Amino acid sequence: MDSAAVDLLLAEQRRYYRERAPEYDDWWFRRGGYVLDPETAARWFADVRELEAALEEFGARGDVLELAAGTGIWTRHLLRHAERVTAVDAVAEVLELNRARTGDAAEYVLADVFEWEPPRQFDACFFGFWHSHVPSRRFEAFWRLVGRALKPDGRVFFVDNAQLGDSRHLVSAAGEVARRRLSDGREFDIVKRTWEPAELEREVAAVGWRLGVRTTANGYFISASGTNPHS
Repeated sequence: MDSAAVDLLLAEQRRYYRERAPEYDDWWFRRGGYVLDPETAARWFADVRELEAALEEFGARGDVLELAAGTGIWTRHLLRHAERVTAVDAVAEVLELNRARTGDAAEYVLADVFEWEPPRQFDACFFGFWHSHVPSRRFEAFWRLVGRALKPDGRVFFVDNAQLGDSRHLVSAAGEVARRRLSDGREFDIVKRTWEPAELEREVAAVGWRLGVRTTANGYFISASGTNPHS
């Protein structure tokens, strides 16, 4: 995929999340059209708790940056321990939901992650369900951004899908492109990549990072952490 095609795809991805903002949380909390049967729901929420415990163990303290902060599902956890949280997202609609959820307790920055430059270096950087939306053509540049955003001893932690997504909104997938459907039937193409832990560790190693990656017990999610290699 050439640079122009990637730009068009990322623009459509932003439109998708703008339109999905009002219903995004239904997927995470398994409400409405995303309700699961009791057994599957138990596995899903066990993996959610595993991610939350992993973030707690990571301990994102001090001056914390959240990239693609979304509706605030993870911002609220970061605010529990951080002295300061800067939440960056390209979609105004999700940042407004974030602001409402977190009581205006963070610094909210409306900016495209691929164009934004950090105003200072942070103690920790977090991103939730964003890494899979970074196209391979922007992969190295994105990780250079993370490096610039962190202090020499700064740390990174992220969580993401281990699978392509729920069949109730996933229409199709080919290569790095997934077609998603909103509840009103409209469809959008977005970037969606998944990795096995060892595969992801190799891919980030190729751009100079060393991460530990693991999959949650029931296989829904991955989490990864590491330290700025430019220390």
